[in-house]
Amino acid sequence: MTSKVSVPSIMIGIGAGLVSALLFASLIGGSLLTLPLFVAAPLPLMIAGLGWGSHAALVGGFTALLSLQIELGTPAALLHLGSAALPALILTGLVARVVGGARPQWFPIGRIATIAAVVMAIATLAGALAIGFDVAETTRQVVAAFHEALVSGGTPATDLPEAMALEPFVRASVRLMPAFFPAFWTLVLVLDLVIAARIVRRTGRMARPWEDLAMLEVSPWLGLVFAAGFAGAFLSGSLGVLASIAAGAAFAPLFLVGMGVLTVLTRPTDMRWILRATAYGLVLLFPIAALVMALVGLADTHLGLRRGARSDTDPT
Repeated sequence: MTSKVSVPSIMIGIGAGLVSALLFASLIGGSLLTLPLFVAAPLPLMIAGLGWGSHAALVGGFTALLSLQIELGTPAALLHLGSAALPALILTGLVARVVGGARPQWFPIGRIATIAAVVMAIATLAGALAIGFDVAETTRQVVAAFHEALVSGGTPATDLPEAMALEPFVRASVRLMPAFFPAFWTLVLVLDLVIAARIVRRTGRMARPWEDLAMLEVSPWLGLVFAAGFAGAFLSGSLGVLASIAAGAAFAPLFLVGMGVLTVLTRPTDMRWILRATAYGLVLLFPIAALVMALVGLADTHLGLRRGARSDTDPT
């Protein structure tokens, strides 16, 4: 990775910013088919940052911010800043960072994932404060909007579900929102960062050697944050929202560790792809399976479930 400011690197940054803004704006159509494009919004900025330096990511972030401000307004621009531009700038800077004294080492990927979670927790909290997020009021608005949509669609009044019947389900979903966003988007950022690193390494512009992500490690303190946040999420009011954000943010790195444990423990068997595919399917279909995987990651931070396993740069 080069940190030298040059015309090509600035042009790369501008192009990355425009592509990032376009990917981010793809969700406006409302189709779930555009979700993969939307979650790839940080990717061009990360490629620019890893391959051409932090200044390229900075130029890209400013370009995306300006483009979205002109086309979609301030809310969209700020949302991109908090969820894509700023995290991309921070994370790519950490990837290139060297720490240590006598034996310098690259900044650990586990710490990078943890910092990504902290960044998304702060961004989620800022967003909740900006919109005045309240579980009861948001539940009421969602139920009312659902009823209005059904009426507009021509549903007879006799077939409309009662608001009181809908409210418990909507309330449960709304309560999960503060935890879901930092957890989901932290995983998105880590995935985009891994993809960006692989792309840049193929160009020969990245000095950092590839790491065995299955051996990713996080601090045991993260488990305490997750446990405290999970317990506090049942509180009402602002404390419950804050605890949910903390639990969701801590969940993501622990989930990655849990997936790493699965990868390492299945390496010796010929059925590893079947076992992993089954686990991935369960995680996608059942949220409780993702929680179990995070608990496996939590156990590894204290028990060392992967202790003695070899580090392997082979992705299998």
